[in-house]
Amino acid sequence: MDKWCATYDKSTGMMFTLRAAVMWTMNDFPAYAIVFGWSTKGYMACLVCKEDVTYGWHAGKVCYLGHQRWLSWDHEWREKDKGFDGNTEHRLRPREWSSDEILE
Repeated sequence: MDKWCATYDKSTGMMFTLRAAVMWTMNDFPAYAIVFGWSTKGYMACLVCKEDVTYGWHAGKVCYLGHQRWLSWDHEWREKDKGFDGNTEHRLRPREWSSDEILE
């Protein structure tokens, strides 16, 4: 047994190998790059849309657009072009990734 993994169990008086897993984390946006290896800069940085990103420029920065497509088909905001990027949204929502695809 590796001495660095050995943990003492006081109730039994024995040593055992402790294994742990991170199940949840709470991060700010820049931490995604550090923790998960996902790029948080440039054109493909939207974590929700993945490869189906709609972007534009505003005030010299990349902005991610088209998030009305996540709304239901009859939602009033799908037709509001002036409040968003000037376009009505008629696209399907982006595909949802399986847990295996995310782990890849």
